[in-house]
Amino acid sequence: MSVCVKNLSFAYKNFSLRVPALRFESAGVTAIVGPNGAGKTTFLKCIGAVLPVSKGTLLIDGRDIASLRSADRARLIGYVPQEHDTVFNYLVADFVLMGRAAYISPFALPSREDTKAAEEALEFVGLSAYSGRSISELSSGERRLVLIARALAQRSKILLMDEPTIFLDPKHETEVLQLVRKLAIEKQKTILVTLHSLEMAVQYADAMVFMKNGEVVASGKPEEVFREPLLESVYGMKMKILDWNGRKLVLR
Repeated sequence: MSVCVKNLSFAYKNFSLRVPALRFESAGVTAIVGPNGAGKTTFLKCIGAVLPVSKGTLLIDGRDIASLRSADRARLIGYVPQEHDTVFNYLVADFVLMGRAAYISPFALPSREDTKAAEEALEFVGLSAYSGRSISELSSGERRLVLIARALAQRSKILLMDEPTIFLDPKHETEVLQLVRKLAIEKQKTILVTLHSLEMAVQYADAMVFMKNGEVVASGKPEEVFREPLLESVYGMKMKILDWNGRKLVLR
């Protein structure tokens, strides 16, 4: 499913987000990058209806998401936050099953289909053996995978991931982004992911969006936009791009 943004705006007290026009193509990974405070997370939350958009239109395959019921919207868009804070120490299986909320009627019990969707989601991220463990027993990387599994259980075609690799070591960072690529290719999901690592963004994304001060300053395929002058303009410092065995490395 494609996502089209038209004249979107949102404002906090001392920050405003403005995106005149942007399109995300189906079944691919788009990395949203930029310095702290650029508006990456805010933009993602606006698309996911986590934050109310004050002006503008968000279209999914031509459908205005503002016209959809929350349950229908949840079936289209899955949102994966940076981290999940809860006072309840859920079992992994129960936590992932919460991703089926849009399909379960009030006061009804989860169906076999709901349980199957949760089980398949855990299997896809490689955590089936962890289903009976408590969330608090997991490492940061494992909790990140459980968050992704919960979103997968929704079976939505669009996934929004906010810094899914933050605070992860290089091995788990790579594993999470390999999983993101796998979701786009095998499950045909449209994935928007905010990242701080430019090297990882250019390696795993089909498209990149550069943001600064609440605005999109460039977007396109990595080979088209990943250039030293743009990096220096966005981040306000000298940067050098090196090519090492086909991979792009950034020297600061």
